[in-house]
Amino acid sequence: MKKARYDKELEREKEKLNKLVGEAFNKGTPFTEDEAVMEQNCKVDTLVVKIQKEKRKQNKNQMER
Repeated sequence: MKKARYDKELEREKEKLNKLVGEAFNKGTPFTEDEAVMEQNCKVDTLVVKIQKEKRKQNKNQMER
């Protein structure tokens, strides 16, 4: 099932983002100026959108039954 795969992937990517945010914080670098943080944030955002679309699709299919 796609949702389960996306959920696991989202957790991994969120962990990476949290690590990068922590590193930037420790360096005193603003998050918006840290390229690695911003790139990882985009990955997380993309996965969230995919999960939301999948949920909408599943809800629509359930309502049609």
